[in-house]
Amino acid sequence: MKRTALFAAFVGAVSAAQAGGLVDFDGTETGLLTYTNPVYSVSSGSATDALNVSANGSTVWGAGDSLWPMTRAAIGPNGIGMPFNISDDSVAAAAGNSIFTSDVLGFAGMAKTDGFMGITDTENPNNTGPINVDFVFDISGDTNIVVSVDIAAMGDFEAGLDFMDFSYSLDGGPLVPLFTSSVNEAINQSYTMDSGATPLIDDPMLINGVLLNDVFQTFSGPVAGTGSTLRIHISTMTDGAEGFGFDNLSVVPEPASLALLALGGLALLRRR
Repeated sequence: MKRTALFAAFVGAVSAAQAGGLVDFDGTETGLLTYTNPVYSVSSGSATDALNVSANGSTVWGAGDSLWPMTRAAIGPNGIGMPFNISDDSVAAAAGNSIFTSDVLGFAGMAKTDGFMGITDTENPNNTGPINVDFVFDISGDTNIVVSVDIAAMGDFEAGLDFMDFSYSLDGGPLVPLFTSSVNEAINQSYTMDSGATPLIDDPMLINGVLLNDVFQTFSGPVAGTGSTLRIHISTMTDGAEGFGFDNLSVVPEPASLALLALGGLALLRRR
């Protein structure tokens, strides 16, 4: 019994120290202190939960424009279905949409069943220029922090006009680049729709030099330094027929000393 209790204490201590932060756009907001998005508001509940944003959110943005958590299972806070630049409706339609068998644009197909942040046509009658979203996490006591996020994008992007850049700051300090987007206007990229169609589209987007497509890819980057709060800042702009999204924004501390402590504890248990 003592061994079991001691083992549980070690595991609990390490797990608590490594809990970090996570926003998955399905209701999980581990370690999140504040979230700022000027595009929409919610009357109650979580502002990062795609289903709650659908049920209790409101925005002045119209059809085809978005910068909010979304899911194929529900309409947006504007009462309209997922933007066509994002939704793959070639086989099955997202909520509020109709099946469009010749659809050749949209990275969120049937396999994407959870929530994510969907971004398209931020240049619209209600906004012009870059627009920013911020997540602030509690990182008190955390060290060796790594930030990761899943990203997808699809469309004919324009260099300098379409971007989604992630940066961070510690305790309100200066922003430091984390995941930087770019557009290669000299190549094209192949995407796969639910229908099996494989559209070839010019001028794809990259993150830190890695080509994006309709499949969410995980990007990870270290945070240099420590502090009490970590702000993840996303600056984005896009217009026309392109869209991108991100999911599972996580902040993971990796304290080597605690890992060694846990291993030492396990060794001690074995000797006993």
